[in-house]
Parts: sequence; C-alpha cells; structure tokens
Amino acid sequence: MFINDQPDAAAPATATTTPGSSPWRGLVFLLISIPLVVVAYQGLPIPVAVPGLPGVVAVMLLIFSSVLLKHEGRSLAELGLSWSLGTAGKLACGFAGGVLLFAFAALLLRAVLPFHWERSPDILPLAVLAALLYHLATNACEELAFRGYAFDNLILRFGLWPAQLLIAMLFAMFHIVSGWPWEVAFISTTAGSLLFGLVFVRWRSVPAAIGVHAAWNWSRDLILGVPPGGAALWTPAGAERWTPAQWSMAQLLLVGVTLAACAAIRLSMSGAAQHS
Repeated sequence: MFINDQPDAAAPATATTTPGSSPWRGLVFLLISIPLVVVAYQGLPIPVAVPGLPGVVAVMLLIFSSVLLKHEGRSLAELGLSWSLGTAGKLACGFAGGVLLFAFAALLLRAVLPFHWERSPDILPLAVLAALLYHLATNACEELAFRGYAFDNLILRFGLWPAQLLIAMLFAMFHIVSGWPWEVAFISTTAGSLLFGLVFVRWRSVPAAIGVHAAWNWSRDLILGVPPGGAALWTPAGAERWTPAQWSMAQLLLVGVTLAACAAIRLSMSGAAQHS
C-alpha cells in the first residue's frame, strides 16, 4: 500500500532459520548498537568533533551486521542491503510512502485542530537539504540498530510480535535517553517502531524502513517546523495557542494514522501469504 514494490523472489516474507544463528547475538548486537546510535545523535562523550558522525556510525553498524551475518553463512542482501537498483528503489518507495503518510496525517490535523499554515519567511534551501541528509543518516543508524540484524534474529527465535514488542520497548527507552518526554516516547515511538518493523518484514528491506522513517521526520520539519527555521517551508500558525487537550489530540491523531498504516501493511502481508 505504501511501497509499490513486491518482495523479491529470493527474499521471503519472513526470516528463515539458519543453523548458526543465536538469539544471544541479536541481544549483543542491540547492547552494542544502541549506545552507538546515542553517540550518532549526541556526539562522543569526549570533546572531539567527528565530521559526519551519524554516517560513520551507520557504516560501523553495517560492518558489524555483515560480520555477524557472514558467520551464519548469510549476507547483508538478506536484510535488503546491497548496492543495487532494487535497494535504491525500495529506499525511494519507502520515502515516497512516508511523505504521503505524513501528508495525510497533517491534513487530518488541519481538519480537526485550529491552525493554518503560513509560509516560512526565511527558507534556506541548503538547510532543507541538510535536514534531509541528517534524517537519512540518523534514521539509517536507528533502523540498522533496531530493525536490522537484531530484529531479524529475534523474529527467527521468538516470532514477529514478541520481537516487535521488545524492539518497541527498547526504541522508546532510547528516545527517553535522547530527551523525549516518557509519555511521548512510549506512545508515539512505539507506534512508529511497529510501523517500521512491519515495513521491514513485508518488503524484507531495511532501506524501505529507513525511507519511511526519514520521510516522516523530514516532512514534519517541512510543514510543522516549530519554531520557524530555515529547514521549514510552512509553519502551523495558531498551534502555539493549543490547549494541553488539543496537543494530546494531535498526538493521538498522528499515532492513529501510524497504527492504521500498520494494519494496512499487516493485511497486505496476509494477502501476499494467501497468494503465495
């Protein structure tokens, strides 16, 4: 529904058990990768600047994933990670799906809550591009850590929904560590984690999940940028006067759209299984 692509013939809809895999590897991967993602956002604990730190962390996670997969007789291609047009296509389709999904959510907010859009007076094209690259890099780190090797490994051993629950809890705690209010982290990011996990499973593609994730965050910056900045095209005038109840309504609407997307993808998975 959100990514106009079919699973590759060589990529099953669910992970397949491999003799060399162990659930402990997935947990160890998480223990190592989650602190790295924190570093990608917050920087090193020592006063040393590393240019392009999120990109460096993403490469480290790719290498770590590749080493573990090779030890199991597998490759990054099983996670949809390869230098191919197919990989680029799934990233692009995921991104397009994420933009459309957030656009729908934003229109729903506009229909229900009192605000209107005003064009940002200080748009900086380079800031818009920089925001896009930032979200692609940081969300690549998140998806490689939370929806890559470890998630696949946990699905193999415990099944989809136990793996989804564990990853969603860790994803929420990561956002709390990153400074998010706990109630937002445990509601909004949990719904997002379920969505990104289903995108990965449905299309066997970490890049597709990266695309949806980055598109949602970038679209939020573009049209809900608060306060106005060079990376925002429009700003929601009137939102600053929302009551706490209206802010809660906004969160519920965004979560509702996310969960509706989850349900649609889950139904598409069932349909694909029936026709296979």
